[in-house]
Amino acid sequence: PQPQALAPQVDVAPSLARQLPTATSEAPRERTATDGQSPNAAKEAAEGRAKLRVALLNRQFRGLSEVVMKLTNFLANPGRQGVVTLPVVLSESSVAHEWWKSANAVPEDRQYLALALGESAVADDATLLQSLRREVHEAFTEFVRSPQGTAVRKSYDEVLQKYEAARVQPVISGHDSGPMVEECARLGVTYGRDFTRSQLLSPWMLAISQSPDEGSTTQVMVAGLTLAQLGALVGHLRRLNPLLSNAQLRTLLLRASTDMKLALRKALGQQEVEQVQELARQLLRLRVVEHLVV
Repeated sequence: PQPQALAPQVDVAPSLARQLPTATSEAPRERTATDGQSPNAAKEAAEGRAKLRVALLNRQFRGLSEVVMKLTNFLANPGRQGVVTLPVVLSESSVAHEWWKSANAVPEDRQYLALALGESAVADDATLLQSLRREVHEAFTEFVRSPQGTAVRKSYDEVLQKYEAARVQPVISGHDSGPMVEECARLGVTYGRDFTRSQLLSPWMLAISQSPDEGSTTQVMVAGLTLAQLGALVGHLRRLNPLLSNAQLRTLLLRASTDMKLALRKALGQQEVEQVQELARQLLRLRVVEHLVV
């Protein structure tokens, strides 16, 4: 049986033309002979960038708030499987794609985006995307430090601690692998791992990683399985050993995805899946023996 999954979040960036300012009525529409721009171009660009930053901050707050709401509602009736998959990724790349998609679909939106980012209206795709990527990164950094971001993150951590107490393990994808990744590859735009890394990662979450070396003892991430497969494995481990806590589940998966001799992480294959199942059985037997001795 597949673990129950919360509905994915579908969110499309509103039209950039409704977010960024148009030229003021006082601004002359003709271009000057010196710089080729209207006298108010710098002011319009500054206003546009400020509005874009606010829109990006609000997008992060809305996205994280909706995840908190979905998790809270599910916990009211979690079922018996002890696992829930969350097919939502909130990352710099996923948020950037919402604006990028709008700019590619509507010429007016592209013009406004270029204005807000301080780029020429005829800037090529790679240049515009690089500027958008930098702006989104700065907005994500600002959100983490903001009172709004701190408050919603606290609510997120609190609901995850309730999942820990209820022995229901949330499972997520640790990275975005959607259209923005393909766009960057097409345009030759390079980026670091943080660009696609999900902001939903938390020590209480179990996540799919991009490569075996990702993750740690506090943030358990495994490679080699899909989100549905990892959720199903967690549910199966819970049936093999109903006494497993969330922390024990994560520890078992961390151990199964680590080569103890070489001290290297490895992807989960059939052999590793069978190993973690046997570990769950052994732990149950130890608990039963301990109970009989006592």
